[in-house]
Amino acid sequence: MTTSTIRYAGTYRFGDRAILDRALLAARAHIDDEDELVALEGGWLRCFVMHGTTLTVNVALPALPEHRFAAAEIFAVLSRDAISGTVQATIDGVRVDEYTPGDDD
Repeated sequence: MTTSTIRYAGTYRFGDRAILDRALLAARAHIDDEDELVALEGGWLRCFVMHGTTLTVNVALPALPEHRFAAAEIFAVLSRDAISGTVQATIDGVRVDEYTPGDDD
């Protein structure tokens, strides 16, 4: 059985670089605590690109429930201190979720 892939892509903008750095450190610590994400052998660390106060996210994961749940927690951590932006989750080009600052879901 082939597992679908879920792609998370988008950007978050932060008030300043220090806030972005803290958010990224918190997200990386959270990734290290998630067995499902650690098993992906650090792939997450290559999926965050910083430019000024903007964080760009581009990651593809197996669309397994445990990965989706863990990813949602990571994006909640990242978006908590962001001032704008969104990361969308898609499967086969169909949007299945969205993570925006101020979203408490």
